[in-house]
Amino acid sequence: MPLPLLVVGTGIWLVLVWILLPRLRGPAALLFMVLSARYLVTFYHDYTTRPLFGGQSLNSFITLGITAACLFYSRRDLIRYRAILPVYGVIVALLVSGLLNMDFTGTLNALIRQFLFLGLMILVATAIDAEPNDGSVSRLMLAAFVVPLCYQLMSVVFRLGKASESDGSISYMGGYVHEGVFSILLLTALTIIALSGGLTWKRRTVYMAVIFAALFLANYRTSVIAAAPILLMHIVFGSANTARAGLANYVRAGAFMLAVIFGALMAVLLSQRMADLGTLLTSGGGLIKPPSEFGTEDRGLLSGRILIWSDYIYTTLRSDVSHLIFGFGPDSWQQVFSIYAHNVYISYIYEIGFVGTALFLYMLGHFLWLAFSARPDKRWYLVGAHLCYGVLCLGTMPTFSIEGVLFYAVICGYTLYYYLAERVQSKHVMPRNNVRPFRLARARSLRRPRGLPDGTRPVAPTNARKRTPVR
Repeated sequence: MPLPLLVVGTGIWLVLVWILLPRLRGPAALLFMVLSARYLVTFYHDYTTRPLFGGQSLNSFITLGITAACLFYSRRDLIRYRAILPVYGVIVALLVSGLLNMDFTGTLNALIRQFLFLGLMILVATAIDAEPNDGSVSRLMLAAFVVPLCYQLMSVVFRLGKASESDGSISYMGGYVHEGVFSILLLTALTIIALSGGLTWKRRTVYMAVIFAALFLANYRTSVIAAAPILLMHIVFGSANTARAGLANYVRAGAFMLAVIFGALMAVLLSQRMADLGTLLTSGGGLIKPPSEFGTEDRGLLSGRILIWSDYIYTTLRSDVSHLIFGFGPDSWQQVFSIYAHNVYISYIYEIGFVGTALFLYMLGHFLWLAFSARPDKRWYLVGAHLCYGVLCLGTMPTFSIEGVLFYAVICGYTLYYYLAERVQSKHVMPRNNVRPFRLARARSLRRPRGLPDGTRPVAPTNARKRTPVR
């Protein structure tokens, strides 16, 4: 992306901050700044990834800063809830694997990502809980995606695409560092829209259609497939909420049939891009073989993913018992392989062994179970979001990118809040908000009250809107 267009996008971000300034208070403000600042600075990756001090880039320092800010804000809740204990199991696995392999740099980077995930997850839950009956927090979070969408629109208008596949397809991602990472950003926006409590179903549908169109333009096959569970839950269960009593089941059935028809049409339109999936399904286990046995056609399947997966798998299986159990160390693939595994599960088997991978799978299953136990009106949306992340981990590595960490932290933050909201019968489910409830500042709250003619000050207006307890 040319520098003048990057400057235009930065100007849009500054105008957006100025407009939202009266509302930037409390945890929602930190959420907006974490998301928007991280996304904005990554568009400048040609400049922000250069080493500045001690071999670290501006991107690294910003990541450290937002991690420290999230941990500091969430410090009182880091060990409060049993629901987040599986995260510490993964942290222990990363630490043990790194120490056994004496790989301190990769271990430190992996731990920073895990602590960012932990702090941001609690921050998301706290911010939503501060306004449990208002969608202001979700709308404020969605504002962080305005600039990325503007950059993508610029890339479409000025034909600044990237040839991403051998079939000649083009990815429009606004000059972001990679189309896969940019598509994860869009999936984050899609999840927030689906889980937002302040938008009607029709408006959510329009917003989700815009984000799906942006995903289509980003042209990353894995993310398009991963978006299907969220869209399906929105169409099937969201449409039924707008129906009259007694008609919900019929509406769900009709919506499901429409979703199937739409999926079939998309499969036809993307038949050239999805042809490898059919080959993979029909071949079954025949493609699981040593890399040396791959032919010319096999090497190109799924953009070379099958060959990459086999290389990781057979390298791991040929190692000793200690490496099978504890792995070669977090992020150790960078020292051996020329490209990342494009599959979190296979990569983790190599990095942290079967024990660490089992703990990671347990964490994924644990949060999915929390989603099934969450508040009924958001339950299936949360399940769809977790299925989306699980599918995404099959074809790329969201655990390795900061955008992927932010994505899963948003999903688990919503899950934690709605899980607690189903069990805690109070206005606020987080103790911090019961002691000092945050409320997003309104423009009128920033105006200094003027004195009356007799010298007294007017009484501050009160908000008469009733708030019903979370059930």
